[in-house]
Amino acid sequence: MKMIKENYASWELTQLARNQFIELSSHEKLLFLCRLGHLAPSSHNSQPWRFFIDANHSIIEIYLDRTFVLPVSDIVGRQAIISLGCAVEHMIIGASYLNAVPKIQTLSVKNSLVLPLADQDNSKKRYTHIARFHYTIKSDPLPLGNLYKSIFSRKVTRAEFNPQKPLAPSIIRQLESMTDGKKTKLHLITDGIRRLSISEFQGQADGFVINSPRFSKELGAWLLPNDTDSSLGMPGAGFGLSDDEAIRIHEGLIGRSKLQPEDNLKFALAGKIAIEKSPFIGCITVPKDEVSYWFEAGRSFERMFLTLESLGMSVAIHAG
Repeated sequence: MKMIKENYASWELTQLARNQFIELSSHEKLLFLCRLGHLAPSSHNSQPWRFFIDANHSIIEIYLDRTFVLPVSDIVGRQAIISLGCAVEHMIIGASYLNAVPKIQTLSVKNSLVLPLADQDNSKKRYTHIARFHYTIKSDPLPLGNLYKSIFSRKVTRAEFNPQKPLAPSIIRQLESMTDGKKTKLHLITDGIRRLSISEFQGQADGFVINSPRFSKELGAWLLPNDTDSSLGMPGAGFGLSDDEAIRIHEGLIGRSKLQPEDNLKFALAGKIAIEKSPFIGCITVPKDEVSYWFEAGRSFERMFLTLESLGMSVAIHAG
């Protein structure tokens, strides 16, 4: 097996047509599916997944790199595993559209094996095997063109909801059908009073963490200037920051300079205001707080995300 470690930021992110995919070698097919996985959302855009490919058996082994689990904001590794679920859902949708039958096997993993791992800690296992992806070629592709295209266009945005684009009831029913009610379940909160209550909690939580030195330093390491060429991390533009604001807040969070009082206030209020104006909040729940269920929650979330993207709607993620 070979571990995929190329710099994906330098790759041309081209949508392959079905006939182009069929013509690729087994190794190239697996490599392309890994590229689709890399386009998934992840906590702080940390991309904690690692892929091992076995071209002889058309298998991709999915691992968690524990050194990329955020030690302050993701202390149990839950967000990282949800991120892996999102990446695998990209691979499943891509394979299904490109004339392949995907099969995913989720491994039994203890929660202790996905905890954050410091770079200097060599006494513990860095990589944890989470799932195995396999596919076979078929002749009748699934009609998933819109979701496949959305993989290449999606991005998280915290823009305010546009009231000129109301949410149709049919969209809500479509989202609800994407969880099985057993491993994952979607709860939609649409009434104003509950949204206001949740937005208040979000504002208080953001106000608390932005004043935590450890959290601020971690966030600053991943919230980057807008002109960054890094394939990891979050340019400030995704938070609505100008070039100057992104640089100032990045340097303030990591301790190179002092943040202005209005910077802290803006951060604390951004999530609160977005939730207040959003037409609904969707909460995905699972029956057990375990790795395999977190993984399934990520898969369900990403299918919903891509569905909304295909309908011209934006999504913001808040870890509750």
